[in-house]
Amino acid sequence: MICLSPKDKIGIASPAGFINSQEEIQPALEYLRSLGLEPIIGKHVFDKYYYMGGTDKDRAADLNHFYADTEIKAIFTTAGGCGSQRVLPFLDYDLIRHHPKPIFGLSDNTSLQNGVYAQTQCPQITGFSLKYDFKSGKFSEFTKKSLEAVFSGEKQKIQSGKMLNHGSAEGILIGGCLSTFRNLFGTKYMPDLSGKILLLEDVGEKSYKIGVMLTQLAQQKDFDKISGIIFGRFKNCEPSEAQDGTTEEALEEFAKHFAPHIPIITDFDYGHIPDRYVLPLGEKVRLKAEESLLEYI
Repeated sequence: MICLSPKDKIGIASPAGFINSQEEIQPALEYLRSLGLEPIIGKHVFDKYYYMGGTDKDRAADLNHFYADTEIKAIFTTAGGCGSQRVLPFLDYDLIRHHPKPIFGLSDNTSLQNGVYAQTQCPQITGFSLKYDFKSGKFSEFTKKSLEAVFSGEKQKIQSGKMLNHGSAEGILIGGCLSTFRNLFGTKYMPDLSGKILLLEDVGEKSYKIGVMLTQLAQQKDFDKISGIIFGRFKNCEPSEAQDGTTEEALEEFAKHFAPHIPIITDFDYGHIPDRYVLPLGEKVRLKAEESLLEYI
């Protein structure tokens, strides 16, 4: 498990969407400094290239630089948006394997985090983003508590959500934003599903599209070997037509027809919501569906 201490240096990168200025992340930087951490701003953090925070090679260069710098203990992403998957071909995976450190991110950074994990087995941290978490002017105490538990190396034990399919399981946690995770399907950056517990959420997708993406997930290699599923919150994922059904119904349909023997919980406090858990990916966890319990082991 990761453990960050006062005086540790952390890299700040924009591997996905662009940010307009340092003002957008200044409150987050001040918060991290208040913990004694020393943020180091990447060379290309404020670049813009279409909807992204710089060209693919430049965004990758910031990440490779931070992996090479042995004083940097973790990498924090400034924002989600779109484009982090385009960075994956330009990362130095031998470097990352020799100098493993987690990337903290949310949303579109799911592609980056799971792609890096697939290539290196280096754990990542999902559920915190500099711009997103401070956009309202204040940081959720709920999320802050969970984030600082991760910083301290605490093995969290979380009771949240409700059971969809009964059972218990152990496995390595992977996933994040469903639509972004789905973009890795069929690529060499897709993690092996065997023995994994999937963590999935989304935002702004139509309910039928959630069903389509889950069907595609069920048709992936080794889906029948996954250990469990944790559905987070699906924010603003409404039906486009009445006959589409709700997202809740899409999850229930998936659980019943594609994963009837897999332990599943839903409504877990994770996703594009103010109060969410910050969770290490690539670490071993235990899921107890009847208790809606997730614990790191």
